[in-house]
Amino acid sequence: MTGKEMEKETSGRPWMVMVNNQAQARPQSGLDRADLVAEVLAEGEITRFAAFYYGVREGVVGPIRSVRPYYLDLARGPQAVVTHAGGSPKAMERIREERFPSLDGIHGDSRWFYRVNFRQPPHNLYTDLEKLREGAEKKGYAEGTVESPYIFSRKEPDKGKAASRIDLRYHRLYRVEYGYDPKTGRYIRYTQGKKQVDREKGTPLSMENVLVIRAPHRVIDSSGRREVSITDGGEGMLFRGGKAWPLRWEYRQGWIVPLMDGKTAPLAPGKTWINVLPVDGGLKYGK
Repeated sequence: MTGKEMEKETSGRPWMVMVNNQAQARPQSGLDRADLVAEVLAEGEITRFAAFYYGVREGVVGPIRSVRPYYLDLARGPQAVVTHAGGSPKAMERIREERFPSLDGIHGDSRWFYRVNFRQPPHNLYTDLEKLREGAEKKGYAEGTVESPYIFSRKEPDKGKAASRIDLRYHRLYRVEYGYDPKTGRYIRYTQGKKQVDREKGTPLSMENVLVIRAPHRVIDSSGRREVSITDGGEGMLFRGGKAWPLRWEYRQGWIVPLMDGKTAPLAPGKTWINVLPVDGGLKYGK
């Protein structure tokens, strides 16, 4: 998922871990280890992360939260083990009926999760990747292969525009920023104006690629749950190397695939964060 050679041979399925992003859950643990992270609105103004782990198979991850149906659409391509703390009724129904591999920290799989005492419920459920590997093996999920559709290249596309700063507005009460660091060739993430770091290491969350896509969002019930059209395709922007390129994206065999001139857009080797904005969400970038 990164276009980089892994330190040791890895087989089996990746995990898609649902990570809490409410203020009481920050700073989170383990987002810096993920190969790929997708950020989508849940209820209200706050997003939730779907963090995919494949190349790294150890370390703490959390806090863990519940899953929604559109996150399951993201898990389909990688055939990921959905790692979560319950879910909306529709999501739980889909997991059962479509037989998604699942490790549910509050419905039957609690032995591979644990509660911490430095946070209040429901922001205190954690796991680690070694426990998840054990759980996947016990439940028969260990077998599988990952065939990513992504193309990675150190060569940038032509005609990129300057984009050392990226400002995203998911909701009038929730903003995300990225700042490009030319020394490392990575973007550094800010949430609500504050640099976002890993709780254990204290290091900033950073990535080589920031992929911003727009998808229709619709509130569907009195609890504020949303329907997000992950499978419809649409417009987007790719940010890498301090530059920006407009693109189209498609949902192909369970993957969000960025396209330029009808061809798969090249990502920089490294980590990718996918920001799924509402169609009317805000996007600004520049020097």
